[in-house]
Amino acid sequence: MTARRARINRGLREQMKNKITLQSIYTVFLCIHAFLLIIAGFTVREEKYYLREEKSCVEIVPDIHEISGDGIQRYTFRDLPGDRDYCFLFYTNHQEVQVYADNELIYRRDRADTVFGHTSGAVWNMMEFSADTKEIVVVVKAVYPSGEENSHIFYRGNGVDLLRQLVSESVFAMGVSLLLVIIGICMIVYWLFLCRKTKVALELLYIGISAVLIGIWAFTEEKPVMILFDNRAYASYLTYILLMLIGVTFMLFVKHYIVKEGRYLHKFLAVFAMGGMFLMMILQGLNIADFKETVWIVHVVLVGDLLYFLLGILKKMRGRRRGKHVGLNTAGLAVLALAVGLELYAYYTQLADMQIFGMFGLLAYIMILGMEVASDAAEKIAELQKAEIYKELAEKDILTGCYNRNAYAEDIRKGTFQGNVFVVMFDLNNLKACNDTLGHMEGDRYLTDSADLIRRTFESRGKVYRMGGDEFCAVMENSSEQEIRALIKSLTEEEAAYNERSQTVRMQIAIGFAQYDADRDSDLDRTRSRADELMYLNKKELKEAGETSAVV
Repeated sequence: MTARRARINRGLREQMKNKITLQSIYTVFLCIHAFLLIIAGFTVREEKYYLREEKSCVEIVPDIHEISGDGIQRYTFRDLPGDRDYCFLFYTNHQEVQVYADNELIYRRDRADTVFGHTSGAVWNMMEFSADTKEIVVVVKAVYPSGEENSHIFYRGNGVDLLRQLVSESVFAMGVSLLLVIIGICMIVYWLFLCRKTKVALELLYIGISAVLIGIWAFTEEKPVMILFDNRAYASYLTYILLMLIGVTFMLFVKHYIVKEGRYLHKFLAVFAMGGMFLMMILQGLNIADFKETVWIVHVVLVGDLLYFLLGILKKMRGRRRGKHVGLNTAGLAVLALAVGLELYAYYTQLADMQIFGMFGLLAYIMILGMEVASDAAEKIAELQKAEIYKELAEKDILTGCYNRNAYAEDIRKGTFQGNVFVVMFDLNNLKACNDTLGHMEGDRYLTDSADLIRRTFESRGKVYRMGGDEFCAVMENSSEQEIRALIKSLTEEEAAYNERSQTVRMQIAIGFAQYDADRDSDLDRTRSRADELMYLNKKELKEAGETSAVV
């Protein structure tokens, strides 16, 4: 008994260990970020001031550009010709802005000041000026030291033309981003409905999530979205959250798809990625450093993911395994390296519109990869279904649908049943008489109908086995004598109702049950023997009390 308890305790400890996985930690981070994003959506507000609202385009050069020692840049435009009102447009990245028309403040965008960030975000600033404006002064102050020397390009023109031009420049990139999101969602849905139960192709789930995150991130970075989504402080917070999640999710994809081994490296990368994410959140929450200032951690994670991917490909090449995937993944790695490289170069050099080349390649790779992984998943599912069928054939009695004696012996050997275990034995009276009188077809019907009643009554609380011939056994765990008697009563009522309907066979099921007792029973098979003895007493009583014929 002590050894048995020790085995149970050991099993519980193993279950608790298995519950704390990387996937569960990542799920916690997803929930935390979702909660924070919802709060930020309601709380992050920035200070801004408009005299008029309109939009515009055509590059112009300031007459004076001044940079002060405190990182403030001042642009002055004079003698701007024109006989009609026009719009003014320029891009700022995490900078506060003030715009004056003839010494009158007409536009201002200040940074947000919340736990979710201290920035104005990436903004396309637009305002309208009257035709008689003589001087425009733009004052730009960087929120972070890294942006103090950022240069700015200014545009002037018609607001409708501006919007048309910005949309036309971004429509392809926006389409690619949305297509990535759609493909990612399809992968996730495919996995949830076809792969989740069989627990195959986890890589399809993670590349799907990565595609959705990348697509949303890229979409929010496009110019028309920046204009339409005016809360740029919140957009900045959203962008960095997406970047953090992309790094972790893609690492999980690489682990499940290409690098099956190397768990220590994987754990190191996981700790670094999760720890970096946690550190960024702590520094942000304590107002020590915003995401903009710690985003280099995410960049290191992304580069680490690519190196991890490269290591996996090299191992496949060296081991000559899964050869059909090596070429695809080598090309995919090149595309991903190009996409990440272009994005990091554009980020650190303040160059724009470079990521579209990498995004297009990434889209092609994910589409091909998705079809490849989905095809592999379908093959694995088909193999598992075949294996399940073979297993069922090995464990199930074909005629009655109950588990067979081999399955019973295996369950007893493995100690499947725990808690208050009861064994219920059943025997069909007069089956031989039914076979002899009505034929084996009616005998089989008596057997299958009886098995169906037993299964419908007892299977919801335990497992039902056909032990051989006309003898059945139900093993019930975490049960009680009161519950067993209630189930037996229900079966007896079902039996009586069946006999009223039957035109040929009269069903009569003898029943006996016993509870496992560690002091009396060496194992559950001994409990079954005690239940068997009681069942035979009931069988004798039924025959003495009622009809012995199995024919109506």
